[in-house]
Amino acid sequence: MKKSGGKAGPNIGHPLVLIEWTDASRLAVGWMDYGDIPDPYLHRGISVGFLISENKNGKIIVPTIADFEHPDNRHAYGGMLIPKSAILSERRLK
Repeated sequence: MKKSGGKAGPNIGHPLVLIEWTDASRLAVGWMDYGDIPDPYLHRGISVGFLISENKNGKIIVPTIADFEHPDNRHAYGGMLIPKSAILSERRLK
């Protein structure tokens, strides 16, 4: 693998972000006694990816963009929509 030698990576036109967000959580696989139900707590997740799109409803990030040097053939893998109401924090990495 060739090392970059400290040079900046390619500019693909989308910022790289780290988003901390809350998610729904399963309490049990099957039936559970009422006494075993815990108090509600935040189930936090962290996702890193390129911010492709955002609006009042949420943000779409993808971790992988292939063939980025050819915009006509660019494609992504593993994209996810994070609802705005679930976002706890966001940090731009690059």
